[in-house]
Amino acid sequence: MDIKTLSYRVFSYGNNNIDLGGGELKIFQSILIFILCFQNSLVAHAESSMKAAFIREGNLWVKIDDKELQITDNGNAGSPEWSHDARWIAYSKQGEKPENLEIWAYNIEAQKNYLVFHHGYNFQWAPDRNLLAYQPQIGINLTDLRGDKPARTYDVAHGVDHFSWTPDGRGFLASSSACPRPDGWSNPVLFNIKLEDDFEPDNVFANAKEFFTIPGTLKKNNIEILSIGTSSFKWSPDKKWISFIVNPTASWSMDSNMLCILSSDGQKFEPLDEMASGFPFDWAPTSNLLGYIQGGGRMVFGFNNKNLKVKELPALQQLVLTPKNFVDLSFTWQSDENVVVSRSPELEWSNVPSKRALPILYRINILNKEQLQLSFPPNGYGDFNPEILQTNKKLSWTRSNWEKNNIWISELDGTSPEKWIENVDYLGAVTWYDPQ
Repeated sequence: MDIKTLSYRVFSYGNNNIDLGGGELKIFQSILIFILCFQNSLVAHAESSMKAAFIREGNLWVKIDDKELQITDNGNAGSPEWSHDARWIAYSKQGEKPENLEIWAYNIEAQKNYLVFHHGYNFQWAPDRNLLAYQPQIGINLTDLRGDKPARTYDVAHGVDHFSWTPDGRGFLASSSACPRPDGWSNPVLFNIKLEDDFEPDNVFANAKEFFTIPGTLKKNNIEILSIGTSSFKWSPDKKWISFIVNPTASWSMDSNMLCILSSDGQKFEPLDEMASGFPFDWAPTSNLLGYIQGGGRMVFGFNNKNLKVKELPALQQLVLTPKNFVDLSFTWQSDENVVVSRSPELEWSNVPSKRALPILYRINILNKEQLQLSFPPNGYGDFNPEILQTNKKLSWTRSNWEKNNIWISELDGTSPEKWIENVDYLGAVTWYDPQ
């Protein structure tokens, strides 16, 4: 619609039109252009503002641009997650009983906290709507938060060990765990679960369709694990591949799990590599490149045997990007060609925090393997958990001495570093709103 047509509509009320002359119309058009540009600048500012939710002294806080706001005051909050439009933050809270982990949601506009569910975990926002899915023990529940406060809660699936929303937000990919039988363990099975338009299935079992059965044991090179359960699921940019972790029994899984990929039609499955519990894997922004930290053994066994690898799908070509005698702890994709990694020399674990590994951030070009140091922490501190904020074109990380943790940001090339949040409780205690 052009400005003249829009200005005419603004000054038309039913059949009573206000006639503007040529000079008056030009003046009005200039004013209208100014208003539209001003509104657009406000929208752009709102979209580009820096937003972070974080945990400090056990409480949930929010920082938007340069303003901090404390959300809770009971000292037992954790795991904040932004909704897709930044209107809500879901978080966990310890209930009156130690075994009860409550799910709460904070409405940014109303500045109010709401109890979503009294006992649940693994909460995840839909990718396109303010629907919060979570697990009450073994299953999937869904609470509608598209209004100003939580609406009805729906029971949408049973028997679920782990799940993720599908990329279109119209259902879930879920796993059922293996269980012991007289003749041995059964197999974990993946299911596609359709979400009805009214969110309420006539039968909670009717919408689950078996998708893939994971082999009972998985082997790669000289590593073999028993298949018991899975992690959440991550889709490649073209949605043709799904990556996830298959884990054995609880204690075993702290040291050795298997990263796997599965084609979205369920026809091709491949164990890729061994990973220890808690280490990241993620797809490049627009290419079928899967990055991950390979290597078994929990961190208390020493800062060693952790290598950043990148595999290209479907060819399964592999790059190893960690130099000898170094260890990579975490990473983030800056682009399809560049990865930012938190890297340290190999070192034995120590119960004395000052004697543990203190990593530095490096940017790696995966095409020519050029590696550039991006951060320069002071003595006694290391830089952990890099994250690219695509909306704001910034690099974020946690600077820590293993006891005190601060959030820093810089330009993408590491220049102009500044401390942005002081005193978060632990590594990974911040969640950025970054819709890109």
